[in-house]
Amino acid sequence: MRIGAIALAGIVALSGTVAAQAENSCGKDVEVKPGDTLSTIASRCGVSEGLILRANPRIDGSADLRVGQTVSLTGPMDKLKSMASNAGQELSQAADNVGSQVKSSVQGFLNDNPQLQSNIQDLGSRLVLSNGEAPAEVTLDPARPTPGQTVTVSATGLPKDTPVLIGGGDPGSAFAELDKARTTPEGTLQAAVKLPDAITGERYQISVRDEDGAWKAEAPAFDVAR
Repeated sequence: MRIGAIALAGIVALSGTVAAQAENSCGKDVEVKPGDTLSTIASRCGVSEGLILRANPRIDGSADLRVGQTVSLTGPMDKLKSMASNAGQELSQAADNVGSQVKSSVQGFLNDNPQLQSNIQDLGSRLVLSNGEAPAEVTLDPARPTPGQTVTVSATGLPKDTPVLIGGGDPGSAFAELDKARTTPEGTLQAAVKLPDAITGERYQISVRDEDGAWKAEAPAFDVAR
């Protein structure tokens, strides 16, 4: 009984800390601007980069940010506060149901947690885009295009017959959508894409990625010719 009381007190205390951390200058979410990185968003909104990553499981780094995208700043916080508010009932019920919740196989556990299974599959897609074949590769023709020029984006080793986004932006920062396309049944892609007339950065990088952000493949970044 004493252990349960201590656990409950800990959760309630955590919820107070979480509520304090949830306060920021941007509210519950923020729109990604051109050139944004995790660092600039964290600074602008008064939160940590770690909070942004925890609240947005699909984002692994600044290059996964998409201009115009809404980034959550409070997802995990809301869940923890909800857990704390129901902690008294849940702690008691959990103690009675521990034995019945234990699964004898990993597959059984995954079947009961489809979101976890989906995340594992997404991770596999990130690590091996081509299902064991040649690694994904993206090339440009010309390799160093100028602002406003149409460039041919070619790619191999991508997931087969899949809708994709073609994006561009400063390396390591938020990307802007340039076009949409679909890979061939062989997992290749070739698309003519017009670059923005105005590119402010010194370097630019084009990427091909899943519409949901599960994976991406990037062409080598190039210096912007003026």
